[in-house]
Amino acid sequence: MKNIKLKSIILGLVLTLLITSMPSIGYAEEGNLDNNLEKLRTLFEIGQDYSDFDKYEYDYDDNKVINYGWRGEKGYINVTIDKEGKIIGYSEGEYSSHQPALYTFPKTTREQGEKAARDFIKKLYPDILDKIKAMNEDELYGRDNLRGYTYNYVMVENDLVFNENNIYINVNNQTGEVASFNINWNEDLEFPDTEGIISKDEAKEIYKNNIDLELAYEVKETDKDVKSSLGYNIVNTDKTVDAKSKDMVTTSYKYTYSVYGSLSNENMERLSIEEENKLVDSKKVISRKEASESILDTFKLGEGYEVRDHKLKGNKEKDTYIWEVMVMKYSGNHGSGVSARINANTGKILNYSEPGSRGEDSEESTFTNKELLEKAKEVIKSNYPEKYKEVEYLDEESADLAYGVNNISTFLFIRKVNDIKVKNEGFRIALSKVTGNVVSYNYNWTDTEFESPEIIVEKDRAKELLLEDREFKLEYQTDKSEKESKNVRLVYDFKDKYLVVDAIKAEVIDSRKEMMERTGLKEYKDIENSFAKEQIQKLQRYITLFEGEEFKPKQDINQKEFLQLLGQTKDIYSYQDISYLYERFIREGILEEEEKNMEAIVTREEAVKYIIRAFGQEPLNTLGNIYLLEFEDADEISDNLRGHIAIAKGLGLINGGAEGNFRPKDNLTRQEAVILIYNILNRNI
Repeated sequence: MKNIKLKSIILGLVLTLLITSMPSIGYAEEGNLDNNLEKLRTLFEIGQDYSDFDKYEYDYDDNKVINYGWRGEKGYINVTIDKEGKIIGYSEGEYSSHQPALYTFPKTTREQGEKAARDFIKKLYPDILDKIKAMNEDELYGRDNLRGYTYNYVMVENDLVFNENNIYINVNNQTGEVASFNINWNEDLEFPDTEGIISKDEAKEIYKNNIDLELAYEVKETDKDVKSSLGYNIVNTDKTVDAKSKDMVTTSYKYTYSVYGSLSNENMERLSIEEENKLVDSKKVISRKEASESILDTFKLGEGYEVRDHKLKGNKEKDTYIWEVMVMKYSGNHGSGVSARINANTGKILNYSEPGSRGEDSEESTFTNKELLEKAKEVIKSNYPEKYKEVEYLDEESADLAYGVNNISTFLFIRKVNDIKVKNEGFRIALSKVTGNVVSYNYNWTDTEFESPEIIVEKDRAKELLLEDREFKLEYQTDKSEKESKNVRLVYDFKDKYLVVDAIKAEVIDSRKEMMERTGLKEYKDIENSFAKEQIQKLQRYITLFEGEEFKPKQDINQKEFLQLLGQTKDIYSYQDISYLYERFIREGILEEEEKNMEAIVTREEAVKYIIRAFGQEPLNTLGNIYLLEFEDADEISDNLRGHIAIAKGLGLINGGAEGNFRPKDNLTRQEAVILIYNILNRNI
């Protein structure tokens, strides 16, 4: 994964632009607090309905930060200030109880949203409007978001971008108001001019001659199986070419190995107690007691710890199962808990976090890194003696792993096959320097075949394939070889440095392209004669419909497909984790446990049932006969669903079909499903 500093990951707090129109209020004397708060109220138009106020201070990235928060009956407003009085963030929103159950189409255009964003910047920082350029990331897939529009502005100097000075703004596309604002801006920098720089072709040649590639295995899991591939990666992704000196310099971020636990939980579903007992009795899975003992024994958890809230999930088709358990730590009347996952087939722990490790950052360390490394090794040796022989400890990657606190050391052990590293496989173990206990543990190890590296493309050829017909970008970047460096360089950066060359097929693998093909905006080839053509084309501007180049308008839609569409109207996206979608829907009462049947075809009345539940308006089953329905075939509607149909009609979600019929028992087609989803988003209520 990218070895990116924490401050570049959490965008909402890394913000340092001085607002000349504002007095310095950060860490102001308490006597001035009321005056400063009133100025903030005026600046951000915070009304008196936000009657509750709180303030708290915290350390972030070696800086003191103050957050001012206003609360009202319906919503909140937060303003973040640094110790020099610089406003470094803003956010506002409504509480979930006051938000609609399902989204509607935006009432503000993207262009109107950008005007609001720029007006907001102008109000706070009028001097930088002519120094920024919009880099709208959410246009990558040609799709807008139902939640709001996001705008990313970066600094421009000499017509070249400096990405490290940036502004992120989100605009609520229902109200047209700015919902959040974050900025990172360093004014104390000097930018080299563009005189006497080398050409892109020369930079590419220098880059080609000075970078190195490394073979690595990557394992991908699909619905049907698990496959590995062997590819070449650029090792020194942190390197760029200085456009003036021609030197290779460190101004970008290094690609490093890591382990984040097992692959996806695709189609993992919650199992009933009856199914659990049957699996335990057949010895296919370990019992609840064994799962608890595995956690307690592996990490030597003593008094005060408890494992409970067991949840067995599985993929019945693959016959694979996991235990999700809650690990609790109690101290007096207080307790904290975290979730852990165990391979229920083998009893091996997949991931775990210590629930009581917080608050140790300020305590004095009692263990050295060397001592903790030996403890980490012992955890692996005692639980996986054979696998320990197949991993390599990566010292550099371990040293670079950011955990967020000072008193924790993280150690990475990467799996090797045929003396080649395997991405995301092995062990990542973090231990406390105060207690010596394991505070974080991730394990991933797939059982699949790995291709032999004997017949592969040569490294030089792989490098040519990687760089072929790809452009280098000229831009400003700071020197990353020194911590907190303010040395700005003018460099050529290879933006496709994270691509992989398949070592067997001798072709470039672009995972971004694969994602776009799956979730991006498509031009379906078979919707010309569909009565839902217009709705399909507008709807896919906001949500992902169906994979492939064909929409298949008249094909019956199954439960999983329909709920994936409905979920997106509630801001639930499930490209990989279908189990999460189903868990949410069952928890929120949209789907009952016994109704779960992913491949079952959905009828027209069933679709309406799920929609009305999603609105939170489930009528009483016993009142079915009181609803007046004017459809010609109203007597065919199930008694317990008459209320759902009546509410849907009242909301304008459905109309009578041919000859005034609703056809409740007919299977719902894809084009009919899209009409329903479109009507949800297009409603006026």
